[in-house]
Amino acid sequence: MSQENVERVREAIEALNRGEVDGALELHPDVEWQTLDVFPDAGTYRRREAIFEFFESWRETFQGFRLHLEKCVPAGDQQVLATLRVSGVGAESGVPVESPAFVQLLEFRDGLLIRSRMFQTESEALEAAGLSD
Repeated sequence: MSQENVERVREAIEALNRGEVDGALELHPDVEWQTLDVFPDAGTYRRREAIFEFFESWRETFQGFRLHLEKCVPAGDQQVLATLRVSGVGAESGVPVESPAFVQLLEFRDGLLIRSRMFQTESEALEAAGLSD
């Protein structure tokens, strides 16, 4: 199941980069999406509508908004670790922006995303996944 979830994440990032927020990932009705504190609109989003609004606000804020997948690997049976960066051009300022890499721990149940948490380092994500040494 873990490799299937890796493919789900890869396909979702491709869909998001095409502007397809709705349907990018199959979400559990009670999905939880936790961002890094350093992101604009940082916080924990619950339910699919709130997550869609989060991504739409990023697409409005950054022209050419893109997610860059640097690494995507299984983390146990139902979890995936994805190392990403975000880029775009400020819609109002015209300034190119690129984030440092961050790690996202995505948890699945029956093929549905149930929880996503962002971390600044892979070691933090591995610890949260219960996979640290």
